[in-house]
Formats: sequence, structure tokens, C-alpha cells
Amino acid sequence: MSGISKLIGENIRSHRKRRGLSQEQLALRAEINASYMGQVERGEKNPTIDVLAKISAALQTPLEHIVNVDSMPLSADDNSGYADKIAHQLNGLTAREQEAVYKFVKQLVQFKDTK
Repeated sequence: MSGISKLIGENIRSHRKRRGLSQEQLALRAEINASYMGQVERGEKNPTIDVLAKISAALQTPLEHIVNVDSMPLSADDNSGYADKIAHQLNGLTAREQEAVYKFVKQLVQFKDTK
């Protein structure tokens, strides 16, 4: 499957875990087959927009958070790409969670500068 399918699957998994749901629980709430749910999360299947909407509703998450992916593949030596990857991981977190991540990263950078 495409890299986009994998990214969408990662988004779904991230939101599902944040909600404390198993794949089976999410599948039940979304009214889809549990094994299909696993295939979607692994990027093995391309769900229709209707299925994505069901998953989004079951997660109580806006659809745009589920399908928000960086469509430009990052090269290994593209240093600016890491900031984009970090921003992608922050997507869907609450403001409080984002602030906690920011403070942690800031401390890491400050620690590196003291060495």
C-alpha cells in the first residue's frame, strides 16, 4: 500500500490509543470488521471516505485530523523534515499535551547546549 495509507493508519492508531480503545472496541463503535480495522491501521487497506468518516466519528475526532498527512516523503538528509515529523506527531494533541511536549523538547535542547 501507499505511504499515505500507512500515515493515515498511524493517525488512527494514535487517536485510538489516546482514547484508550482497543482495535476491537474502535471497530465496534465504527461498525466495521475488527480485522479490517487492523488492516487499515497497518496501512494494508485503503478505506473509503465513508469508512474514514465512521472511524472519525467513533474516535470523536475531526476527519481532517485522521487524514492530515505530509504527502512529501522526507529524505534522510533533510534536516527541516524532522520538524515536520514532530509537528505531525503533535497533531490531535490537546493544547496542554502540546505544551508538555514543547517544554520537554526545550529542556532537551538546553541540556545539549550545556555539554
